Amino acid sequence: MALRSPTREYFASFDAEKSPLEDIRAFVQNALLESSLTRKEIASLMLAVEESVTNIIRHGYLYGPGKIRLRVRNQRGWIHIVISDNGRAYSIDDKAAGPDAEALASSGRKGGLGLYLIRKVTDQVDYQRKGEENVLTLSKRLRQRLGEPLTKSSWRRRVAWSGVAIVTAVVVLGFLIMNAQVGSRRTTEFFAEWDQFGRTAAAAASQHILNDRSDAEFDQLVVGLKAAHPGVAYLLILSNDEANPGHETVRAHSEAPEDVHEAYAPPAGVAPDVTGRWTIATGGEEVYHFVQAVTVDGTRVGSVVWGVPTQRLAGVIAAERTRLLEWGVVALLAGWILAVLASVWMARPVQRLMEALRHVKERGGETPAVDSAEPEEIRQVMAAFQEATDTVARSERRLAERTIVQREIEASHQLQSALLPAELPTLDGYEVAAVCRMARHVGGDYYDFIPLDASRWLIIVADVAGKGLPAALTMTAIRTATRLLVRQHQTPRKLLCALHEYLIENHPSGPFVTASCLLLDTAGNGFELSSAGHVPACYYHHDLSSVERLRPGGSPIGVPIDTGKPFGDRLKAQSHTFAAGDLVVLCTDGVVEARSPDGESFGMDHFEQTVGGNSRLELKQLLDEITRDVDKFTGNANTKDDLTLVAIRRSLTVTPSGQPEDAPDEIVHVGAPGGSDSRK
Repeated sequence: MALRSPTREYFASFDAEKSPLEDIRAFVQNALLESSLTRKEIASLMLAVEESVTNIIRHGYLYGPGKIRLRVRNQRGWIHIVISDNGRAYSIDDKAAGPDAEALASSGRKGGLGLYLIRKVTDQVDYQRKGEENVLTLSKRLRQRLGEPLTKSSWRRRVAWSGVAIVTAVVVLGFLIMNAQVGSRRTTEFFAEWDQFGRTAAAAASQHILNDRSDAEFDQLVVGLKAAHPGVAYLLILSNDEANPGHETVRAHSEAPEDVHEAYAPPAGVAPDVTGRWTIATGGEEVYHFVQAVTVDGTRVGSVVWGVPTQRLAGVIAAERTRLLEWGVVALLAGWILAVLASVWMARPVQRLMEALRHVKERGGETPAVDSAEPEEIRQVMAAFQEATDTVARSERRLAERTIVQREIEASHQLQSALLPAELPTLDGYEVAAVCRMARHVGGDYYDFIPLDASRWLIIVADVAGKGLPAALTMTAIRTATRLLVRQHQTPRKLLCALHEYLIENHPSGPFVTASCLLLDTAGNGFELSSAGHVPACYYHHDLSSVERLRPGGSPIGVPIDTGKPFGDRLKAQSHTFAAGDLVVLCTDGVVEARSPDGESFGMDHFEQTVGGNSRLELKQLLDEITRDVDKFTGNANTKDDLTLVAIRRSLTVTPSGQPEDAPDEIVHVGAPGGSDSRK
């Protein structure tokens, strides 16, 4: 089974025997189709791989089975074909001559190639023994083809680099100019803001001085102004000293209230009775020292003095320059991208023509669709190539499409299988087992074991209406929604209601889903079951050797039934207590609705009889018996529906002798298998 990864790698694994050689050839051919290799080169590589695999089988797997793993990687102008296995080590020192490689490639004859010809049809052969694994790598360099020179064209590179250079020059020059302007602009704005503050403070102080307000009112004014402007380091209000003309008295001081009514002495270098700004050092830092005259009717009656740290202006300028740099980087990157896109756009018409030529010359493929915006000459040439290659291209395209679809389906199967539990949990005092079999590569059945805490588990079995890829996509959405919603909705009924609301809101036209949800409490040995229109569960009472059908009411999820009764009201719950040896089996309709060649349904009665008749088997064996019984009933016909089974049983109490207390003459499997072998 092959899977293509996003890195243009292809993987496959085959049995180490001759029977899958044709499959190996098909795998290598499909993996090389999207490369620029010619048909003859592909045929040569296919023969080289077949010869290598044949020799590995003969050398290492004559007496036992094994696996051979292939990986084809298209990387940086090389095709690497890696063949690995775990057989006996071998050597690649053979230098002997051999037959004509081109003749073998043209005829397609198998065998007889030898290491000499493997080396001839490849550019590099490398062998390594890594631990217990042989790794043989066949490498082929992809030669430059018609159409490739334009991709690496010096003209297109020149256009791109010229655009990048122009954008870089414009952005850098603009950054330098704006960066130089930031300092002067921000400085002007900074001092204009504080000059305005001084005028506002002087206007307020003039009223206080004129009305000879109290000291408390002056203090309140200073505190309010400083609180409204956090950048102020200190703030003083001064009034003229009437007893000492030419001097001023402190009326309020934000940092030294004790200096009120003291004579004011300006800092060194500051002129008295002058409005202005000085840079001084105070308290271990530099500040801008401002003085604003307080006037009443044109007469100076005092001053407002305040200081602002010089670092505040430096911080504003630095922040502005940082923002400017960030925008410059964004503009530079955007310009580079636009320059590259412009070069691609300019080369697009000729590139499309060269691609058409390459398809015709090397692969006979269909030419690209002609855009009406292309020049008339190019459209005419491409149309002519299209007509000339339609017949060959159509057959190759169909083959490639079938191959791609098959790979995608196989990849979808692997991805869907990964969504089911990789291992079943080990539950204290309980055994669990599960099996899921799809009618096609992908399907709509789903089961999960979700831990809520140390002793509580939510177990869900769901069936999406329909089969194939649409059902698988809905199943994937249900699985994701279940894992997310279970965090807030930790009872079966609440979880099913939440899933119903999710489907109605996000998939209103999608298929409906039936589901059984069981909450198991291993500490209390009880469980609660709710069913959204799902197949009834089968409960086997060990002490009574009887089977009970569990069928709590409910309607399917995602069906917008307008009956006036909410979905949650139609949903019921049943609670039970597990006795030792009791067993519950959940299934999908692929079991009970399986039909015989005569059209008869397998049915719940038959299902319950199979469970009761095999209830003392290990759970994995019990599920195997049920699936075998279904296959026997249907006559081994192709399964019409997906089939899923989940079984949970409380373990029997074991005596010191190792025998169950209630079955002294019979050996019963006790314990939890842990799921390592219970999943198909």
